[in-house]
Amino acid sequence: MEIVRYTVDLQTPVTQFYNRLTINVPHCYPVKVEEFAAAVHGVTTGKANKDEGGVDSETAFIAMVNGTVQAFIHVGLLQVRDENVGIIRFFGYERGARRAGQAALERAEAHLKAFNVPRIFAFRGKRRYRFYHFEYAFLSDALDHVQALLGFNGYHCCNGWVFLDWENYDVTPISAPIPVTLSVDWEEGFGQRPNSIIKVYRDEEQIGLCESVSGGAYSSHPDAQDWFHTVYLEIDDAFQGQGLGRYLLQYALQKMKKIGYRHAAISTGWDDYRALLFYSNCGYQVTDWTYGYEKVLSETPTEKW
Repeated sequence: MEIVRYTVDLQTPVTQFYNRLTINVPHCYPVKVEEFAAAVHGVTTGKANKDEGGVDSETAFIAMVNGTVQAFIHVGLLQVRDENVGIIRFFGYERGARRAGQAALERAEAHLKAFNVPRIFAFRGKRRYRFYHFEYAFLSDALDHVQALLGFNGYHCCNGWVFLDWENYDVTPISAPIPVTLSVDWEEGFGQRPNSIIKVYRDEEQIGLCESVSGGAYSSHPDAQDWFHTVYLEIDDAFQGQGLGRYLLQYALQKMKKIGYRHAAISTGWDDYRALLFYSNCGYQVTDWTYGYEKVLSETPTEKW
């Protein structure tokens, strides 16, 4: 086994490795070589691609066994307040190839420690690859062997996000529980179908909002275009408990279905049991728990994320 730095000539085998690794991760679709190249742009050019979640001083290491990629890790630095912290943007290894995963992780940690970082964050949500899962996702339960290796090496869960899906959904229209009006704004994005922003008004005052994004915002794969992810749902506190949230969500589901969407996803924080209870009783089912990880190297305080 050898550990090598990522270079452009390894773009294809690393892309193939990524596609093999994430084949069972919800909302992860096969990516093209050029899409993966955009995600690792900072490694090859030295200039972070902020639009793709890039960070400073990016580099990536690959564990090769007999010319085959067995592990891959992409790291960099992120400034928090007045200091840098280490960031693992992506890390994975072939299930069963623990030795390769360990070697890649140790090599990446040694690189980050040379910058005297007080801690390392793994799978920080905003620094993920755009095509990895849906927005807000951390490290998926489907990659439990990667979670286990991080835990074995002193990382602990510090954040999390749960995803719920509703495939081939169907809803029956319901009446508004109180007199309200709604507005729908359609916004073009990366997907084949538009995103939506639906606002709820009571006596001309906005009291609720539902924002949904096409699955195409995260992946160019054809299957992703049939999905939309509701990324924001809120009803003002004074109007909660009256059924208005369910009405707004069902209204959004109907609108999205009319323009061709077939499947719906929604998500919430790992400890927001109120939202989880609400979504699971609306028709969604949990498909993935995802977690962010942190390894403390010193006790220097840093900003929470």
